[in-house]
Amino acid sequence: MTGLLEQAVHRLDRIMGIDKELADICRLLKLPAELIERELAISRDDGRTDLMRAWRCRYNTLKGPTKGGVRFSASADADEVKRLGFLMTLKCALLDLPFGGAKGAVRIDPQTLTDAERRQLAMAYGELFSDTLREDNDIAAPDVATTPEDMGNLVKGLEPAHNSGSAGAVMGKPVDIGGLSIREGATGRGAVFLLQRLAEDLGIDLSSARIAVQGMGTVGLEFARNATKTGAIIVAMSDSSGAVLNADGLDIEQLSQQKATGRLNYNNDCDAILKVDADILCLAATSDVIDASNAGGLSCRMIVEIANAAISVNADEVLSKNGIIVGPDILFNSGGVAASHLEWLAYRKGGKDKLGDIEAMWKDRLSAAAGSVSSTIHECDGNWRNAALLYALRDLNAVAIGQGLFEN
Repeated sequence: MTGLLEQAVHRLDRIMGIDKELADICRLLKLPAELIERELAISRDDGRTDLMRAWRCRYNTLKGPTKGGVRFSASADADEVKRLGFLMTLKCALLDLPFGGAKGAVRIDPQTLTDAERRQLAMAYGELFSDTLREDNDIAAPDVATTPEDMGNLVKGLEPAHNSGSAGAVMGKPVDIGGLSIREGATGRGAVFLLQRLAEDLGIDLSSARIAVQGMGTVGLEFARNATKTGAIIVAMSDSSGAVLNADGLDIEQLSQQKATGRLNYNNDCDAILKVDADILCLAATSDVIDASNAGGLSCRMIVEIANAAISVNADEVLSKNGIIVGPDILFNSGGVAASHLEWLAYRKGGKDKLGDIEAMWKDRLSAAAGSVSSTIHECDGNWRNAALLYALRDLNAVAIGQGLFEN
């Protein structure tokens, strides 16, 4: 089977067909700058020493220090980490952030960890990668199954190597050690903000939209909460255990409480979410949910791809043929990295009070990215993913030319 990274970079070939001057940057991005793979050890509460594989991929450094989340996942592997670092590179370019892309992971089922083991794991990751995680080199952040508390413990793991500088190498921290409150739920909120910003261009009226959401984690629930504030109706939500469907609309707060207490009554299987008749299908769970085998069975007008790589490359042609608009991941899940950038700025400037209106800065960054994609959509026959890729690649290409890597 073709590797995950190989599939992802295949999309670049389409962009070269739109702008042949991007051939050099597309070739450069087909491999990561650096992949570090190491064994991490923790002591289990029963006294056993447990070894697990851990990774850090610094995908591209053209724009500055690399930036990317750390995930705890039983399915993590090197190929997945490289693909995610590639996508983060494009996302940072699209948002015009002074970062390259990175990603980190530990192959572990986080549900098997006690609180003490989890603290130890986050600290061990920081210690293991203290040679690369620095504010001017590589910056970590939360990702799948990691939290602000994990980031705080990662900082502690870095402290023996970097002392007070450790906080600048980790974003998404608790507020009491330098995190920003805007980071909480920023990915889900950002996706709703972008839908509002692009409503006219997309032909979607969010205030009357019927939405199905795959994913009842932090991102999916935050997206649903903010979408309902605009007037949208959430007609279905799902997680790995099943789906809850209600054509009249779900009470998101009630659903969230029921899920948290284990009292959620699912009324359908989890795959039912993909067949719900809705204006928008929001993918906020895992990667590779939509592929060629199920893309033809969707009943939505638009997909909002919040989860990284939720749509496989082999589904692109089917979705396009069926007239389904795709809001790509490198744009619609960018609220988190935009917030992390503000936290990084606050650290470098000596505190959040030095930034001014943080909420306005966050919205301005997302709005500018939305405008950037809109400015290239006419070159891409209405394909929003291609438009986002085109703008990001032109940004990276200009930087590479400015650094003398390519001839102008």
